[in-house]
Amino acid sequence: MRYPSFYRLLPASLAFICASTLAEQPHGECELRVGWDDWPPYIALKDGQFQGLEYDLLKATADVAGCDLHMTQVPWVRALHMLSDGSLDLLYGAGYSKERDEFAQYSVPYRQEQFVLVTKGEPHNPTSSVSLYDWIQSVATHGGKRSLGLFRGNSYGEKMQRILEDSADGVELVHLGSNEQMIEMLIRNRLDGFILEDSVAQMLTQTSSYPIRRLVIDEQVADPLHYIFSLKIPGEVVERFNAAIRDRQQH
Repeated sequence: MRYPSFYRLLPASLAFICASTLAEQPHGECELRVGWDDWPPYIALKDGQFQGLEYDLLKATADVAGCDLHMTQVPWVRALHMLSDGSLDLLYGAGYSKERDEFAQYSVPYRQEQFVLVTKGEPHNPTSSVSLYDWIQSVATHGGKRSLGLFRGNSYGEKMQRILEDSADGVELVHLGSNEQMIEMLIRNRLDGFILEDSVAQMLTQTSSYPIRRLVIDEQVADPLHYIFSLKIPGEVVERFNAAIRDRQQH
């Protein structure tokens, strides 16, 4: 996570392909084991049916690629480890990182991801923005360092990462695993803000019982998201996904 900014996943959703089975199947057939974690509006399970923007896009892409989906719930950090050791085969909503490049094959980009800063307070004008660097350097309401929430296992892009590294003396990074944890710590003043994908942030500002606002981060531009495959997956399977993505983007 994450996609509208949707064309960013979520991080937090996952997809997997069984390499040993695929190697024995005729071209055009494959089975995909899909890992997921509840993260509306991108993916959720309601009345036994999966729904959400990310799921719909994955399902449509898999259909064109000739693949079936089998859903398994698994946390993002664990899924990355399982992808690296070959026990899971494909993840969706993945931004590029050098670390992941060592154990994964990347599809072509299939959508864009836009992050925003979420803080306490009444919602601003939708176009309100803030410099993340300046926000970190400003004096926190409680004094001392700013505390900034990040999702555990997420990659926020090279530019955002550089800001966080350059501002290390002025910010305490708190790694958490859910929107609910982020909001709870924000309301209890244990966070000054947290970074979240824009579509999810917009949903939270509308549904949260607490006054929260989203601020566009001046330094961050939309980053491409990819499906990432285990190195055990045949390259022709990756190319089938690439062809499906390109076909969708051309129409």
